[in-house]
Amino acid sequence: MLIVGAGVVGTSIARELSLLDAKIAVVERWHDVGEETSKANSGVANCGWSAAPGSLEAQLILASAPQWEKISRDLGVAFRRVGITMLALNEDEVEELPKWADRAQQNGVEARLVTGGEVAEQAPHASPKTLAGLYIPEEGVVDSVRLSVAYAEQAELNGARFYFSEPVTSAQKDGDRVVSVTTSKRTFFPKFVVNAAGLGADQVSRILGGDVFTVTPRRGQWVLLDREFGKNVPSMLTGVPGRLGHGPMVLPTAHGSVLLGPTAEDQDDKLDRSTDEDALDDVLRRCMDMMPSIDLRYVTKRFAGVRANSDPTYRIEWSESAGNLLQVAGIRSTGVSASPGIGQYVRGLLEEAGLGGAPRSDPVRILSYSQPLWQDLDCDRAAADPLGRTVICACEKVTAADIHQALSPPLPATSIAGVARRTHATWGRCQGSACLSGVSFITSLYTDHEPWQIPYHEEGSDLGVGKTDD
Repeated sequence: MLIVGAGVVGTSIARELSLLDAKIAVVERWHDVGEETSKANSGVANCGWSAAPGSLEAQLILASAPQWEKISRDLGVAFRRVGITMLALNEDEVEELPKWADRAQQNGVEARLVTGGEVAEQAPHASPKTLAGLYIPEEGVVDSVRLSVAYAEQAELNGARFYFSEPVTSAQKDGDRVVSVTTSKRTFFPKFVVNAAGLGADQVSRILGGDVFTVTPRRGQWVLLDREFGKNVPSMLTGVPGRLGHGPMVLPTAHGSVLLGPTAEDQDDKLDRSTDEDALDDVLRRCMDMMPSIDLRYVTKRFAGVRANSDPTYRIEWSESAGNLLQVAGIRSTGVSASPGIGQYVRGLLEEAGLGGAPRSDPVRILSYSQPLWQDLDCDRAAADPLGRTVICACEKVTAADIHQALSPPLPATSIAGVARRTHATWGRCQGSACLSGVSFITSLYTDHEPWQIPYHEEGSDLGVGKTDD
């Protein structure tokens, strides 16, 4: 069983299949899990209110939504149900609210129409000019970058094997079946192949002799505000959706910081994560229409992510031209929200097709982590571990113990970004200015690199400094 792609979708599938007594391999073209679309996800765990009723997307999100509390406990991933309020700022938008309330109710999701005064009760940070709103209490936020790592770690502990920096280069077919898949380093002979390659799913499909379709990269630009400002944002705010989706939102994160965005810009370059000042200024303007008290002095970072858009979306089906190739493509912006359900749905399709493998007799279901200091600021607990007595990243409250844990099995980080993905070190208000040297030094203890040679992302992306002759 071969899975191509180790983003949140591919790792969720690996996690679910690892509960079976089956051989599972995951190949990923980048050096770590979640290194493409998943690393710049909003972290929204949608409860299903906005999905088209009866669609596969709605089905999988609704299957996932009740699982988040258990998943977060079992995998040590931060999660909060914070609720979301759709704000109507003019009469035309007020007229749209009942349509969205009806959609939520068709999906079995609680949604309440509220007047301007009631909006202030549910969302005290919303603009006082709000005429009416739609409040959905079950909407949540999850640490989406840590989630991909946790899915993969559980899968690895249950016998799945991950092969990084190995793009698929070729494949052989016998009739209408893929019989071998070759990466840059080795060849696999899988019974089934799952194409969960995200932005590269169209290219992977063509290499495997599967369906021809196009994945269009859609860039979303974000502004990140410090956790100190996050105290003022108890819940999500969104406008009335338009043609390209919700539009910019005000989002508290699972870690307590705040995201403003995203944009939705279709482009040709799948790797273009540049930011545009005019576009981000528009995001800020629209978010400040919803929350006038946004304080731009707390902005710590502007960044962009690229998500995979295709027609149709949620292409989870067997290939017409390669009978053992299961396409899982075009998941677009709700991949995190639907990931538990996607894993379970794909497992069902594979078992129906004859994957085989009895349920594993004693699978690892709970990951064992030392609790990070930021969650409770219990210094006595942290100091019980000698390594926990040293805070490396003051902004995100990350200790040396947290970083050593991130660099240890089952899937150790190998880069600065990999440590950040697992701990959030270097992602705080100083963006690594104070802690990068400590992170680099500890990482060097686990790798073949000197501290100044630690790659930031892929091999070769080192810090750009070196030893002097003096």
